[in-house]
Amino acid sequence: MVPSRTDDVMSVMTNNPAAQEDALPDAPAQAPLFVLGIGAAGLDAARLAELLETVAGASNLAIMLLLRDRQLLDEDLLRELLGDQASLLLVPNDGDQLQPGHFYLPHSDTLVTLEENRVRLRALLEGESDHGVIDTFFVSMAHDQDGNVIGLIMGRFDGDGTLGTAAIKECGGLALVVDDPALQALDLRSASNAAAISDDILPLPAVAARIAAHMQRHHGLGHAAPTGVRTGSENDQLSQVAGILRNTTGHDFHGYKRATFLRRVQRRMQVVQVDTLEHYLDALRNRFDEPLQLFNDLLIGVTQFFRDRREFEFLEQQVIPRLFQGKHVGDSLRVWVLGCSTGEEAYSLAMLLREHAETLDSPPRIQIFASDIDGRALAAARVGRYSSSIVGEVAPARLRRWFVKEGDTYVVSKELRELCVFSQHSIVKDPPFSRLDLVSCRNLLIYLDAELQNRVIPIFHFALRPGGYLFLGNAENVSRHAKLFVPVERSFRVFQRIDAENNVHATFPNMPLAAAGRVPAPPQRQRTSSDALVRAGERIADRYAPAYAVLDEHFDVLHFSAQAGRFIRPGSGAPSLNLLNLIHRDLRLDLRSALSRAESDQSPVHVNGIQVHEDNSTWAVDLFVEPTSSSEVPRGYVVLFQEVEAREPVELPTPRDTASTDAQMQVLENELRITRERLQSMIEELESTNEELKSSNEEYQSLNEEMQSANEELETSKEELQSVNEEVTTVNGELAHRVQELAQTNSDLKNLLESTQIATVFLDNELRVTNFTPAVTDILPLVESDIHRPISNIKLHVDYDELQDDVHRVIRTLAVLDREVENPTTHARYMVRVLPYRTVHNFIGGAVLTFMDVTPLTLAEQALRSSEQRLRTLMEGIPQLVWRSLDGGHWTWSSPQWSRYTGQSDADGLELGWLQAVHPDERALTMVAWHDSRHTGELDVEHRLYNAAEQSYRWFHTRGSPVRDERGQVVEWLGTSTESDNLRRLQEEQRVLVSELQHRTRNLITVVQSVARQTVQTSQSMPEFIGKFDDRLSALSRVQGLLSQSDAMPTTIGTLLHMELDALGAEPDQRRIRVEGPDVALRKSTVQTLALALHELATNALKHGALAVETGTLSIRWDVVSGEDAPARLVLHWVEEGAVKKLRHDRDEASGFGRRLIEKALPYSHGAQTRYELSDTRLECEIQLPLNSMHG
Repeated sequence: MVPSRTDDVMSVMTNNPAAQEDALPDAPAQAPLFVLGIGAAGLDAARLAELLETVAGASNLAIMLLLRDRQLLDEDLLRELLGDQASLLLVPNDGDQLQPGHFYLPHSDTLVTLEENRVRLRALLEGESDHGVIDTFFVSMAHDQDGNVIGLIMGRFDGDGTLGTAAIKECGGLALVVDDPALQALDLRSASNAAAISDDILPLPAVAARIAAHMQRHHGLGHAAPTGVRTGSENDQLSQVAGILRNTTGHDFHGYKRATFLRRVQRRMQVVQVDTLEHYLDALRNRFDEPLQLFNDLLIGVTQFFRDRREFEFLEQQVIPRLFQGKHVGDSLRVWVLGCSTGEEAYSLAMLLREHAETLDSPPRIQIFASDIDGRALAAARVGRYSSSIVGEVAPARLRRWFVKEGDTYVVSKELRELCVFSQHSIVKDPPFSRLDLVSCRNLLIYLDAELQNRVIPIFHFALRPGGYLFLGNAENVSRHAKLFVPVERSFRVFQRIDAENNVHATFPNMPLAAAGRVPAPPQRQRTSSDALVRAGERIADRYAPAYAVLDEHFDVLHFSAQAGRFIRPGSGAPSLNLLNLIHRDLRLDLRSALSRAESDQSPVHVNGIQVHEDNSTWAVDLFVEPTSSSEVPRGYVVLFQEVEAREPVELPTPRDTASTDAQMQVLENELRITRERLQSMIEELESTNEELKSSNEEYQSLNEEMQSANEELETSKEELQSVNEEVTTVNGELAHRVQELAQTNSDLKNLLESTQIATVFLDNELRVTNFTPAVTDILPLVESDIHRPISNIKLHVDYDELQDDVHRVIRTLAVLDREVENPTTHARYMVRVLPYRTVHNFIGGAVLTFMDVTPLTLAEQALRSSEQRLRTLMEGIPQLVWRSLDGGHWTWSSPQWSRYTGQSDADGLELGWLQAVHPDERALTMVAWHDSRHTGELDVEHRLYNAAEQSYRWFHTRGSPVRDERGQVVEWLGTSTESDNLRRLQEEQRVLVSELQHRTRNLITVVQSVARQTVQTSQSMPEFIGKFDDRLSALSRVQGLLSQSDAMPTTIGTLLHMELDALGAEPDQRRIRVEGPDVALRKSTVQTLALALHELATNALKHGALAVETGTLSIRWDVVSGEDAPARLVLHWVEEGAVKKLRHDRDEASGFGRRLIEKALPYSHGAQTRYELSDTRLECEIQLPLNSMHG
């Protein structure tokens, strides 16, 4: 398995102690080494040289270049452009120590980190992507260089660099992004890209000055004061910073770890370029956005899907199955994710929970509450859109199951998003959620000081159900709260809630005193000097006034005077403020009696001379009790104790006064008796009262315990109510967000319906109108008041009597129905589509009717059908076989002529089936032509096709041309096959004819040459030669004319004789010339020789023979003679009689050429038998030609 790049980054963060150190490192005595990491993409040598010349110059700055597409860089050109600085460009090796003033350019496919100022290199494994190399180096640089780091990103890396930018800001470094047009496509309000969380976005020329200023101020701040010692002034100023944040953002950071808080503040001081906290306080007060910027820096969250993979694997295998135990369909499994940032951790848990739920038959309902105080991050979490960098964090199967790819981003599926409720919530000031099965609070407690942690952890105990689980980050622990949580697996930071031995009540909101929002006290009136004098006099008078106490209606003390302590002697037992329990025992009885009389009579009571004994001494006290009941003063009593001198003892009377003494004694005895009776009565009453008090006291104690228990229950209920209230607040916030989304969706829907111009009507199951678009008013006269009216009550402008039946059918069958209707007035046609109306929960809530105006489409279809019909008629009427095909000869259609001619069905001819109709010898040739057509752009091939009617193959000429779309791509081929068999036969005949003509021409020339030679030999002079030669050429010409007509009508022996005789002026019907015989056709090859021979015979007869004298006769007869064994022969007899003897000599000389034709040419060329006899008065010539020589 290829290691995840993110694992490398996280191992750097978690294994480096600097990531969790609370105190800022001490600054060195001299200017420290700064490391500038540059992540760049798409830079050529010139652009990179410009960048290096911009940032170079500081002697204590080392620069590491991390280039995307490093292999495309022309390094030689880069060194040439750097000029004198080329020597500073180094290729690092593993273990090299960074040197200031140098540029380091690693090889491609290399992972670079820093360890103790040394370069560490690791080659990327096969198949491992280079995505994350910037994050890896930036994170290691941030934790190795104690904050003396600067990160610069140039270009767009699809999320690479975001984690590293956060780490640089975390350690107090500077994070910059070079302004680029590609940044316009990024959402700079989201925390999912480096540009959004960087300190600044600058043009390239401004980068160098910003880096120099940062290095100078960072060095100055590092020497300002020792990190471990905080002066009182500095603490006060940091407290003021936290106070400003509380007042402007509503979030209090007084409980934030001091060192971390100071680091973040110092980082902002570097960014705004101030040197002291006092000046930064001024910036916070005067710059409107600075408190928010500081707040955002304090909220830098490093998160990802399945961060710390081993911990999540343990959670998946060991903890999540336990969460589902004992839960069924009606139950809820509740999870709270604190500090969720942009939602990766919440969605990771949602995936694990949902995947396990899918393995159960009856899983419970899953609820995930994800909270954070960063509204920007929560907005991004709700959308659930992440860059392609999550490919290295989420397994491919989960990526396909739970994400939808949209462009270069991945969006969490709706099913997963609906499990999570994202709420802006602060664990410091807001009540928690309750009845939870799992609380995930990872890497949040490390930012809180110990006091605040001790207050937060009991909240987790309160929020969890008994046996619930707590999931913390790898740098967090609850070891100080062993009575609340027990570790399930300490190395993975998973803990389980246990019931505390003593009731532990979480106190919330958990705001420190400095953060508590107090109502300001009203301004006090400034005391004058006379008021002070009066108060001083009251204090002096109080010292000399009698002792007194102010009681309420229950005799509980509200106020003692300074002298009242002499009479107070509290008894043993539970403490009480009741004066009867506090007063001296010698005064208790009289005080009870006096209070009782004052209560009943509502008048002052005075008891004199009560003897008080203490420490062997006695003194007398006068007791005054006066009730204070009026409309302005609550009911109560004032008791005064006035010490008096003890009365002298009564002197005994003398005997002289016996009578008087007896009377006095009687009086005294009566008083004594009455007093004793009263005393006895009071004692009995007291005893009775004491018994009642004991009984009441027991009842009160029991009732007090019940009240205390009830109070505890009320306190718990109050906390639960606060927790439920917080959940309600969270749900309300989520509902408000969804209401806003719903309003936006409704607005979008309204605009969509109005902009589509599609007539649409929504009906419920009762066929009542629930909604409609404005475009429908041309079809249905609907207005807003028609909502909830039955559609049957509305008259349509179109003929659609089946509307109600169609809607009922669609609702019943859930099948889409289409119907075409017409407006009888305008003749407009509409395509009505009826669909079932499905809710988001897949319930059928009615039907949707859409009316599409298809009038232009109908007219176009009619025109198209007419055009198609004409085209079909044309294609079916032409003799050519028409076909359509895809590339490579895969036919998709053929005309009916093809099926009729070849006998193939329409289906048999599709694809390559048509090849079966091609002659086997031409199939390969045909496919080669199809292959060549891809390059030539045309198909041209001749082959033989099977003729089903004749059951034979005939030649065809097949041509095809490609049909292209608007982009020039070949869509299909269209072609024809034209029969060429007759043409090929005619061409063959023409070839033969030309050959024959050539042959005949050669023969004719030979004949002419022979005639010329013979004529020369028999001519005595040139005129004679010309006359004879012209005559013979004329004869030859007549023969050729006759031969040219022989194709239509064969030449017969009679035709040939009559032609010659007519040409010479001798008519066969005359008395002297007789011509008779049957019609016998002559062979073409025989006609020319025989015609010349007959021409010579007729010419000689006319000039030197029988026709030259008036008494001469000519007889020409022919017949067909055949024997039993001999073949049929044509026998021609030429007989001249009556010739004058004196002409014989001329005849012998004139007949030399003709006689040679008869005696030599005919036998030689045609197998004839001839006989030529000449006497004084008679010439007889017989020619016998085989009949097969005649008929050809």
